[in-house]
Amino acid sequence: MDDKEEGHVPFSVVELDGGTLVGAATLWGIDNHHRSAHIGLGLLPSARGKGYGTDVVAVLCHYGFVVRGLQRLQIETLSDNFAMLRSAERNGFVREGVMRSSAWVMGEFLDEVLLGLLVQDWKPDLKA
Repeated sequence: MDDKEEGHVPFSVVELDGGTLVGAATLWGIDNHHRSAHIGLGLLPSARGKGYGTDVVAVLCHYGFVVRGLQRLQIETLSDNFAMLRSAERNGFVREGVMRSSAWVMGEFLDEVLLGLLVQDWKPDLKA
C-alpha cells in the first residue's frame, strides 16, 4: 500500500497460500470532506471465480470505513460484469442506478451499474 498520491490508495491482491500476486485493487476518488470513495479491482483471469473479488471488496470496505472513517463507498461497473456485481452485493452494496451508455468499451457504449454502501448499513461479516 502506498498512499502518497492523495485521493488514491492502491493495493496488491495476493493469495494467502504462497503469496502469489493475483490482481490489484484501489480505493480512489477519496473525498475527505464528504467522507466517500470509490472501489476498483482487477483480477488476473486465472484468479477469477475463486471468491477473491468478494474478499477484496470486504477488505476495502474495512479499510474505507474503519481505517479511513468514510461514510460512503461506491462501485461503478459494467452491467454485464456479473462477478463484480455479485461481489459488491455479497458485501451489502445496493444497486442505486444504471448509467446508460456511460462506458466506451471496444468500440461501443455500454451501461454501467452504480452501487453504494453506507457505513451504517455495512455488516463486516456479511459475504453470504
